[in-house]
Amino acid sequence: MGQARELIGQAVTDAVRSGFATWFDDMDYATHPAPPPAFKAGRELAGHDASCVPEVRPARVESTITDDDPKMFFTYKVEYGDEPLVQLSVPRTWARQVAGAGWAVVDGLPVVDVLEWDDSVTPRRPTRVQTALISADYDAQMHGWRAHADNRTCRVAWTDEGTAALVMPWDEPSNA
Repeated sequence: MGQARELIGQAVTDAVRSGFATWFDDMDYATHPAPPPAFKAGRELAGHDASCVPEVRPARVESTITDDDPKMFFTYKVEYGDEPLVQLSVPRTWARQVAGAGWAVVDGLPVVDVLEWDDSVTPRRPTRVQTALISADYDAQMHGWRAHADNRTCRVAWTDEGTAALVMPWDEPSNA
């Protein structure tokens, strides 16, 4: 389970770093940085500086067993100076069916539960998962550089070569 948490931590760290870099480029902050936020809760100046992409330390992952809905809680603000912290609430079967089977990260995103399986192949593979999308941006009103997770259910599409790709809910065909 430790290796699965490590993989999830790396996936979240990579997503935050990539999200910050994309936001920086898309908003053209190299040429026209946003002003420091009007409200600064934390003291870490890098969190309030839009003129460069901040360093992101590796994320730490904690997990607990839940009998409730599985989910990932993640919110990160550079201004506080702490390492990113990912908190997983996973079902009792997660260690064996997800982490132990190698499905902790699919298509670069953490998996907190496998909801449906394809039993027609050996070994079986996930076809629908509970995951968390990572958003990262710069907020000039509050906090500056920040990131958070949005829990989603996604279908897993498989290529003939056996590569998994998550299908986002907005990319699913409409039932209308």
